[in-house]
Amino acid sequence: MSPSYSTGGSKTQRTNHDAIPSSVHGGVKVLAVIIGLTVALAVAGAAPATTPVPGQVSALKAIRLALAAGHIDGATANAGRAEISRAAHLVRTLPSGRREHVDVALEELAAFSGRLTAPRALALIGQLQANDDYFAKHYAPAPKTDVTDADGLVYRYFAGQCLEFHPLANFGALNARVAANDAEGAQQLADALIARGVYQPGGGIAWEYFFNYSGGRAPWLSGMAQAVAAQAFARTAALVPDEATALMREARAAYRVIPAHLLTSVPAGPWIRLYSFQSLRVLNAQLQAVVSLQSYATTAEDPDASALAARMERAAAATLPSFDTGYWTYYSLPYEPSPLDYQQFVVQLLKKLAPDDPRFAAAATRIAAYQHQPPAFQLTNTSLGALRFWLSKPATVQANTAAGPTKRVSLDGGWHTLSWGEPKHPGVYAVHVSATDWAGNQASFDALPIVRATAAGTATAARRTAASTQSAAAPFVVGSALDDPSQAAALQKLGLHLARFGVAWPVGATAPDPSLVAALQSLPAGLGSVLELNATPLPVDDAGRGALAQYAASLAQQTPSLQSLVLAPAPTTATAGDYAAAFDQIRAAVQAVLPDAPVGIALDGDLAPAATLTALGAITPDLVAFHPAPAAGKGLWTTTQLPQLKLALAAVSGSAPPVLLDGPAAPNAALISSLACGAQVAGVVLTQLSDATVAVASAAASAQRGALVCPGVASQVQATGLTYPTTPAQPVAAQFGCDIDCLYLVTLDGPDDRPVVARRGALRGGNAPATIVLPKAKLGAGPYRVGVRLVASVNPGLVTTLESPPLG
Repeated sequence: MSPSYSTGGSKTQRTNHDAIPSSVHGGVKVLAVIIGLTVALAVAGAAPATTPVPGQVSALKAIRLALAAGHIDGATANAGRAEISRAAHLVRTLPSGRREHVDVALEELAAFSGRLTAPRALALIGQLQANDDYFAKHYAPAPKTDVTDADGLVYRYFAGQCLEFHPLANFGALNARVAANDAEGAQQLADALIARGVYQPGGGIAWEYFFNYSGGRAPWLSGMAQAVAAQAFARTAALVPDEATALMREARAAYRVIPAHLLTSVPAGPWIRLYSFQSLRVLNAQLQAVVSLQSYATTAEDPDASALAARMERAAAATLPSFDTGYWTYYSLPYEPSPLDYQQFVVQLLKKLAPDDPRFAAAATRIAAYQHQPPAFQLTNTSLGALRFWLSKPATVQANTAAGPTKRVSLDGGWHTLSWGEPKHPGVYAVHVSATDWAGNQASFDALPIVRATAAGTATAARRTAASTQSAAAPFVVGSALDDPSQAAALQKLGLHLARFGVAWPVGATAPDPSLVAALQSLPAGLGSVLELNATPLPVDDAGRGALAQYAASLAQQTPSLQSLVLAPAPTTATAGDYAAAFDQIRAAVQAVLPDAPVGIALDGDLAPAATLTALGAITPDLVAFHPAPAAGKGLWTTTQLPQLKLALAAVSGSAPPVLLDGPAAPNAALISSLACGAQVAGVVLTQLSDATVAVASAAASAQRGALVCPGVASQVQATGLTYPTTPAQPVAAQFGCDIDCLYLVTLDGPDDRPVVARRGALRGGNAPATIVLPKAKLGAGPYRVGVRLVASVNPGLVTTLESPPLG
């Protein structure tokens, strides 16, 4: 197909981009344009203006200079003058809110005085006509609204500007016509775009943007648009075989501009310039350019383009981590957050590239999840009357407190401080924070209150805040199976909190061997133990079950570190009946002597777990030690089936008891972190101590302290080793620890329930209780109480509020 201008089916060949045929203008015959304009102006009662509007003189000058230089012919000049006159009339007569946009389009044409070539004239006069047509009847549309003309050319509205000729949108529209198998429509739009292409220094053809943008002066180019242009022309060539030669020539010319002018680089390789005037690294532009260049290279059989696309793809895969915060993505580097629609677009592109590189597939899954995760928070102490927090992703944050006015701010991810200043009146002022991210996900938490202390209870009475009960779930725990209690010190040194010991039941025995008891009692303080009671073979009569239950109760009662007892080996469908009968007796016997001791069942993901659970019947374990199958298979459960396990347990026992993941295959830091942030398991037991690599141990330590950021999790702190003073003797001190990383606020409250003195601080989860000494104060008549408030430093939820009895 020869490059041409579309006229509703007719074509006029052009020999280069600097000439325009006399009979055709932008898909509308010039004669028709002139007649139409004359009629329109007559109907409107327009008269020649005595004072030109801004841009009118320069626009007319641009036409005159282009005509004098031979860049355009007389018919084009006449069409341009007529459209300029129409625009000037509209600027004078349209109401505010409409005329300004026509004026912008006129000024953009005027800005090309002395630089107006045939393709630019066609594009800018057509753009002016599109704005005249639209704003003569309408007010401004929503930003990013696209308006098309008779040829299908796309003009996109930018707020405060006008409908702009938009190359990327146009080539996207051309791709859409090809995808719809619309040969006639694709050829018509391709013709119109070819006519507007501008030859570049050094070769190649580009499609220009005619408005100033983000510091760049018009005209400018887009590497992303050029890549899509090459793809779209090549695809159109395949759809319109009679014109394939000419269309493929345009495709190659569009591609040629990219390596010549529109590449920058990152350490891993070449990167597309989204904007020709800057080297901003934009993720969606790179990914789209790779997709488009791969398509073009295949269709055009262009080995250079194929090689460039491969290098760009490798650079994109290697640079993906720089765009990923772990909770949201960056639109560009350095560190501009992605708007939601661009992040969704990135996910689509990553899925297209996923077959080429597993890094793309993993990123697509991960980033798609960000759109459904609520904002997450971390807290730290700061000055009086202020709140300092870390936010995981862009969100609108609202903080409410009686200490000052409500604050509502739009924030990016990172650390932020909201300040109200010191309250005017003594008291305790609760602080509640809520956040909504760009996808509409919501989260909220209570921060430690803002406190202003008073002297010895002289303020007016205040309502007492009810103390909360400590009902929060136990923190996530990680441990390992040990062959001998002597390994416990090494386990604890790695920061793991749980040891699993296998104990073989001597058939018929009713009490453990004293040497076993002594070994279990030698475990270091702070280490919990899971006892896996291996009853092989399972007793099948009441006498045998009674002996096993008595043995289990004695073993549990003599193990100070006991966290749970599990009956092993895991049942099968064949042994489920005997297993359930033995378990029921063991649980009853153990909890007769230790009412709070959890007694659990073992479940093996390799042994038809769904059918086994059904065969166990109405069993009520306090926990389930689940050993996952190492690989997926029919009827098998791996860690992927943890949700099914929870549902099956609820169906069997009426509730979903905690699950202890026992012996996951190939444990790693990512698995530990993922499990700790999920709601599926209460902890993990490694198969052997050597599985606790440095990375695994580090992840485990963070998980056990509650120090992993987990979107959607709201943690509540439990105090450990809490001891109150018994008298208000100075200095007053309380002793306590936190089960997870926490911030604390300790107050001495007077008889009016207002704080006399207070102290804030932070404690590391799992450490030994600390003594918190309050500032000295002159105290009057009592009674006085000590208040302790705790909130999680990471993933905060509700504040735990505790209060001593009156100090005697």
